[in-house]
Amino acid sequence: MKLSAVHLARVLAFVESFDLNPRGAVFYPDLVKGMAEKFGFKKFPQKPEDFDEIKGLEFIGGTWGDVTVEKLTIYQNGLLLDTRVSTAESERIIEEGLAWGVKEFGLVYEAKMIKRRGYLSNLTFYSDCPTLLRSNSPVSKLNERIYDSVSKISGDKTPWEPIVLTFHSEAIPRKPVGAAFTIQRRAETSFSENKYYSEAPLPTGEHIAMLEAFEADVIASIFKS
Repeated sequence: MKLSAVHLARVLAFVESFDLNPRGAVFYPDLVKGMAEKFGFKKFPQKPEDFDEIKGLEFIGGTWGDVTVEKLTIYQNGLLLDTRVSTAESERIIEEGLAWGVKEFGLVYEAKMIKRRGYLSNLTFYSDCPTLLRSNSPVSKLNERIYDSVSKISGDKTPWEPIVLTFHSEAIPRKPVGAAFTIQRRAETSFSENKYYSEAPLPTGEHIAMLEAFEADVIASIFKS
């Protein structure tokens, strides 16, 4: 497996904004202005209607050191930060940004205040296995039957392949938490490129490791059969 690109490395750190400013000593517009200057955000809250923590205060297009911050959103109960490097880098920027806010504006923050984190990792990769999504014998047989039936009707001999594999938790008794784990053929690319897109509610490193393990298992199953 070869990583093609990280499309999104999102971290959601659950911490109440009231806890970061427990006595209201920090003037929100000053904090927002300071953040916009520190990160160099191209878009940030400026009008009164932009300061809605339920919808989220949105900052877009900034940098922290040598890392581009695609988006930062402040909600009542959490902070969301997107980069295209890794979720580890996104987490680091949240931690360092909060520490900066403590020093420069008097925010109240300790690492233990973040009780829970959510992740979303989107990436593309090239697989060394040309049959990554159809290695299972029943799936391969079904694929052949579909191709034979459709090609007889249409006269089109274009190859057929499984194009998506999706996993998620059961929706009953409550809605699933987080995104599904998906592996799918990259849109607008030929099957021969063996290029895939994958999304997971996991840290970037764990996401990549899981894809590598899956690919290794598929290759091993081919040699066994």
